[in-house]
Amino acid sequence: MPDELSFALEVAEEAGRLALASFGGELSAKLKADGTWATEADGAVESLIRSRIVAAFPDHNILGEEEGYGAAGGGPAKIGAPTWIIDPIDGTNNYMTAIPVWANLIALRHDNETVVGVCNAPALGELYDAAAGAGARMNGKTISVSDTSSLEEAFVVHAGIRRFQTSEWSEVFATVISRSRRDRGFGDFWGHMLVARGAADVMLEPELSVWDVAALQPIVAEAGGRLTKLSGETWIDSGSVLTTNGTLHDQVVSLQPGR
Repeated sequence: MPDELSFALEVAEEAGRLALASFGGELSAKLKADGTWATEADGAVESLIRSRIVAAFPDHNILGEEEGYGAAGGGPAKIGAPTWIIDPIDGTNNYMTAIPVWANLIALRHDNETVVGVCNAPALGELYDAAAGAGARMNGKTISVSDTSSLEEAFVVHAGIRRFQTSEWSEVFATVISRSRRDRGFGDFWGHMLVARGAADVMLEPELSVWDVAALQPIVAEAGGRLTKLSGETWIDSGSVLTTNGTLHDQVVSLQPGR
């Protein structure tokens, strides 16, 4: 979908410029009911992206982390219409503390398949994109996953120890970490993109929402990797996330108790 991908790239870069303008400065922020933070920049970036989608694709739907789900032109979502999924700033905690690991995520999904994904990390200088059947890129150059074939040789990244210790995946997490060659806590979008570009081999997260993941799905897939739940089930709208180079995927899934 070249037109939609070009549009998403253009809007993501515009969103990145807006977010960068406030990065490192004083920000007003609020703790939401789900325990996550939102800053004034989150709201401003989502509003910008929504306005651009409304102008270009008024017959589509929009699902955003800050403003919810509905038809682009207003009112309830249209059954069967393509849906743009927005995370205006993925990694808000990092953004609030001037850590450059955050991104603007824009995806287009149709019939539960994400066909376009853009992940713009302007403070890192990294722009990832993909469309179904069109490959994946970082800063315009094709990317691909690693060829690591053994968990004992793998570099594993994850969302942080504490989140796993209090989840149903604590045992699997401990086993993966203990068997891997190396591990680091690179959470949010970045761990998945490190796998997509072959810098890491496995990324683990205990629980994410659709706006955290949708844009990453085609990038990982088009780079040759796999993204599912930790159980190996297809990832649709929420749950744990396992991203690998593909070769290691079944090895990690098989570590679940009872398998």
